[in-house]
Amino acid sequence: MSPVIISKRRHVKCDEGRPACLLCTMTGRDCSFTLEEGTSSASDISSRESLFASIGHNTETTTSATPPDSHGISFGKVVNMEHMELFVHLVTTRDLFSLGDNVDDYQSTFEICLKESVKAPYLLHQMLAFSARHLAAIHPDRTSHYLEQAVSLQTRAVSLFNETSREVDSSNCVAILLFSVTLGHHLLADALAYRGPDGLDGFLAHYVQCVDLNRGIYNVVVSAWPLLADSELEPVLSWSKTESAKEPRGTECLPIIKLITESKSLTEDEKKACQVAINFLQLGFDAIASEEKGSRYRMIFQWTMLASPDFTTLLSARKPEALILLSYYALLLHYGRKLWQIRDTGMHLMGFITDNLPSEWHFWLDYPRSILSLEIL
Repeated sequence: MSPVIISKRRHVKCDEGRPACLLCTMTGRDCSFTLEEGTSSASDISSRESLFASIGHNTETTTSATPPDSHGISFGKVVNMEHMELFVHLVTTRDLFSLGDNVDDYQSTFEICLKESVKAPYLLHQMLAFSARHLAAIHPDRTSHYLEQAVSLQTRAVSLFNETSREVDSSNCVAILLFSVTLGHHLLADALAYRGPDGLDGFLAHYVQCVDLNRGIYNVVVSAWPLLADSELEPVLSWSKTESAKEPRGTECLPIIKLITESKSLTEDEKKACQVAINFLQLGFDAIASEEKGSRYRMIFQWTMLASPDFTTLLSARKPEALILLSYYALLLHYGRKLWQIRDTGMHLMGFITDNLPSEWHFWLDYPRSILSLEIL
């Protein structure tokens, strides 16, 4: 029997899709299972990448509408009362997607999600996995139990997804997008909950992995837009597109704009990548200050989709300017600390950054740290 690759970071099994898992194929990455067959590593970070690589990079889009034979896909296990508990929680809890678009209109999108999940079992499994992830967060006494359920269902969801057609068409574009978004919200919740002993390194490893997948969601939307624009998701997607295209208004990011503009160590391309990230962060602060409660926290999730790969590279390299920029994201997180996915993550992340940033750069943390310490909503 083939060895199972397990990520120590998330204890998630590689689904061993052949010749490579679909998520890896779509992002243009080498599948770690095919690269490491015959080994079993509990610490290799690439095993998680093989399961949750970006979606959408190499996905082919077609206008054909051949219905997938989704009912022929086995659920693998008989549905039991634990699954029913997750399903009931899923349909009766409004704040699962509290970082989503237009949260006040959650019900209509959720109904589409349920309808599509009947045709796409991978979507239903991921929805149940996210329900388990939420229960793990709100029931500390049963966290381990629910996390185990979340991992098992999520692994099965990705395995089922890998068995589907590689072409995005009018019959599956909605299900694939909803699956990608739900998986993205799940991975962000995991990343924000990370409290491992390796501090900033561990957090960045989790966070960058989440960003890689969530950027793929944007790629799916762009490549399949003609199909999605003719779907039931068009209203919420158009609304989200309009919100993200707004001009920043506030002044919270002026200090970091000054730092990036005057930087001597960043290239022009790196500065542009940082400026794009800053613009979206400012939109996040603008939303926090607005009266539109249904979308106040959307940029906490959206930022993981919209920040450029060049900025992610700077983060991975722990460039001081990128870490200081990340401290503003920590402030944005702190504003959303009442949400189940976030809680005290803003404070923790700010502490990680402060501990790892050379002291000569600490001056640039004064503004976000001072605002964070005031505990303003």
